[in-house]
Amino acid sequence: MKEKAKTTNWLPTDKRFVAFIDVLGFRDLVMRNSHSHIYDLLSEISKLRSLIDNWKDRSDGRYANAELYTVSFSDSIVVFSKSNTVEDFDLFTFGVKRLFSGAIDKSIPLKGALAYGEVSLNKSSQIYFGQPIIDAYLLEEEVNYFGIVAHNSIEKFYKDHLEQSLSGLILDEYKTPLKCGTISHFNLLWFIETDQPLTDFDKLRRKIKNFQNNVSGSPRRYIDHTIEVINNVENRLTVPPPPRGHTNF
Repeated sequence: MKEKAKTTNWLPTDKRFVAFIDVLGFRDLVMRNSHSHIYDLLSEISKLRSLIDNWKDRSDGRYANAELYTVSFSDSIVVFSKSNTVEDFDLFTFGVKRLFSGAIDKSIPLKGALAYGEVSLNKSSQIYFGQPIIDAYLLEEEVNYFGIVAHNSIEKFYKDHLEQSLSGLILDEYKTPLKCGTISHFNLLWFIETDQPLTDFDKLRRKIKNFQNNVSGSPRRYIDHTIEVINNVENRLTVPPPPRGHTNF
């Protein structure tokens, strides 16, 4: 297990936000590519982990008391927040979003899930356990597109603290492609650039379609489902905003 050491003290057990993220089709990647290529791919993911571990350093003190911590093993990445404040939530969602969008930019296909609850985390002893880790892992297994789905524990926190949140348009509820069918869930809007006036949806679709160069057959369903989600979100954003208090945005 590879991990990033941090200098600040964390409570061994606390309420935390957890993301469980997997590289799609990792077994096929290993079978079809050289060992050095896989090593380079994992090195790129490690660089992205370092970026989000230190994301708060670029926030001008906005997240002074919040922090992220990541653990990786093989093709999986787990991201933990330090606590469960609104600032932790905002740093967590922004960090996971940056990791995910950065991987897609580097043609690394990911999927994942978010969950919330009591987690025990001991960095020196490499002890990580808690129901949210299990919840995020099991939900991630169900995800059927390049996206990150929010467990109902995250959804409840988001709704309860929506007015305090600084994260803006970063979670949205829409019909989500899961292996069991298309079901309404909150998702991380990793492809929406909140710090820019407009998202270039045409460029985004081309970026996703480029993944077709690497796969054929059933794996392409992830590409098709991702483009469907992007189209649906784009259509929603062209509609006038809902009344204040609506929880879809």
